[in-house]
Amino acid sequence: MLTAEAALPATAELLSHWWSRPVPDEVEVWPALAGGLGTDVPGPPFGGQLADLLAGRSVGEGHELLADYEQLFVGPGPVPCPPYESYWREDVPLDLRRSLMGPCTAQLQRLYLDLGLEVDPHQGELPDHVAVELEALAYALAHDEGPVARSLFADHLRQWLPRLCRAVSKQAGTEFYRQLATGTLGWVGWLGQRLVE
Repeated sequence: MLTAEAALPATAELLSHWWSRPVPDEVEVWPALAGGLGTDVPGPPFGGQLADLLAGRSVGEGHELLADYEQLFVGPGPVPCPPYESYWREDVPLDLRRSLMGPCTAQLQRLYLDLGLEVDPHQGELPDHVAVELEALAYALAHDEGPVARSLFADHLRQWLPRLCRAVSKQAGTEFYRQLATGTLGWVGWLGQRLVE
């Protein structure tokens, strides 16, 4: 059983992996990460979905997950749920909305440097990808970097992740992504009450 203090970064890390591209090597680590949490995730943010996700009952077949991930976040064709903060931010000038590599990207890179982190260019993800931001939040929480963790959450994740989650819950073709979106949305609200407010 994890302490509440240890469960916060572990939950953020697990969410980071669940929002990553579900290739076989990635999916293989999910049970160990989820098993480390058990059902001791602090607070009730996932409701009934947490047990199903942790037990893997909602994961389904790997090819179904990958196909749904590609349809939701990559394409080909129109991408209904780009997993990037720059796309979802509404507090930017109109000409920057629904674009990538917006002002938040440079802000995030500075926060990552404050943590001693860099985005691996070989991973192929932008600094404002949901999984990258959640991974940085997990690191900040685990290394007692409170001000940076609060900034990552309050100035970034909380500003856009709810819109992404609502879009994913409507567009997902698998139960896994519907539950992940709903659970993440609840977790963001719960964490906001503890980390910021």
